[in-house]
Amino acid sequence: MDSDHVVPCRKFAFSIGHFLNDLCASVWFSYSLVFYHRVAKFSNSSAGYLLLIGQIADALSTTLVGFASDRTKHGVCGKRKSWHLLGVICVLCSFPFCFQLSNSNLMLIYSSTFLYYTIFIIIFQFGWACSQIGHLSMLNELTPKDDERVALNAYRHAWSIVANIFVYTVTWFLLDNTQISDNNQMNANVFQTLTYIIIITGSCTSLIFYFGSKELLTVTKYYKSLPISSRTWHEFLTDSQFYLISLIWMLTRVISNVSQVYLPLYIMDTMDSSQVDRSLIATGPLCVYLTGFITSFPMRTVNQYLGRKVTLLVGLTAILFAAFLFWYIFLLKETFGISMQFTIVLGTILLGIGITTAQITSSAFTSDFIGQNTESSAFVYGTMSFLDKLANGLAIALIQQYNPCSNCPTCCPLFYRRILSFIPGIITLITFFVLANVGRSNSRGENLNFTPCSITSLCNRLIQRTLKVILTKIV
Repeated sequence: MDSDHVVPCRKFAFSIGHFLNDLCASVWFSYSLVFYHRVAKFSNSSAGYLLLIGQIADALSTTLVGFASDRTKHGVCGKRKSWHLLGVICVLCSFPFCFQLSNSNLMLIYSSTFLYYTIFIIIFQFGWACSQIGHLSMLNELTPKDDERVALNAYRHAWSIVANIFVYTVTWFLLDNTQISDNNQMNANVFQTLTYIIIITGSCTSLIFYFGSKELLTVTKYYKSLPISSRTWHEFLTDSQFYLISLIWMLTRVISNVSQVYLPLYIMDTMDSSQVDRSLIATGPLCVYLTGFITSFPMRTVNQYLGRKVTLLVGLTAILFAAFLFWYIFLLKETFGISMQFTIVLGTILLGIGITTAQITSSAFTSDFIGQNTESSAFVYGTMSFLDKLANGLAIALIQQYNPCSNCPTCCPLFYRRILSFIPGIITLITFFVLANVGRSNSRGENLNFTPCSITSLCNRLIQRTLKVILTKIV
């Protein structure tokens, strides 16, 4: 067995390079709607639009940064790390203001609180995109080994889970019991303190990344020595596998983000305080990420022995079971006497296992697809992130647009139960269908046979399958 190309200390430094982004993303997706609606006093739809603006800004930025990063020859601290540094600076300067109530002085400058938050959200999301693409595009350039790339993805995801655990743990300590049980609003000071803690912690981990990691040219030189031509960005766009893998990347992240956004609201508005401990607002999401953290470590071995497709199927199945538990939580209590606390904890455990498995494996699909084309890796990751961010923003904005809680508070329990059950469940079923059309892996899942396939041939294949199903039903 060949030794790994990246030494352990550099693996550690690389894997922690996205920690600041992960901390900010955890707060953004878990508590942005809570802050903008219940603290800043925006309507449900306006809070959703702010989140949508952020996601659109992020989506556009990832595409532009992907193009620019691939065309960057040199930088202050390397081709990829220079973009990462620009992103960190933007995030540090803007993120605290995204969760801080606007004061009278700032209102003299900006015409409305909506515009105030929009400006800082756009700066924050641009910085987030720069850091994400700079970090992701380094991964394929560090090693040519597929299983080592899976391991680096798993370590990266593990730190993402640590970031979420950190955020929920700090939030747990910052929230006092009266605020949780009252449930009318969360103190603005909680968000202010939380963002300051995140900025300080993320700054330290970013320094570890800059001083401990190193951009390597050996892998790029290795690929250039091979007698296979490198694929350009427009060749990627004509390959149907690119769109299928992009869909898997997008769908798995929509499941993750919608669950992350609405799990606290599900607990806050669906559960009656006499039936369940409201501290689950923090401990429920915390449980998702604790199980996800544990799940991330065996992913390299699991992918080797089960293959990409089977591993992803296992993760998607766990998400389906979690959606089932969230929907039938009352029925399980009435019929079998299973406590609601137990159902929530079991559901969050399955959700943590499923989301982690799906995200790491979808990243492995992407890394396999890029293969030797490291010079276009930022474009691929940028395009997939564009779809991911845009889909998440549109989904959450659409949900908030039809949120009935402002006009009908009694409708909230059923509304959030539907969101947390039906959306992940339906998207999971769609992912099953997309996965069936992705190039096959070998028995050990080490390499995927991503033979370039035209979009026309893909459409023909889908039409043939549809006609076969219809004719089978008729006969």
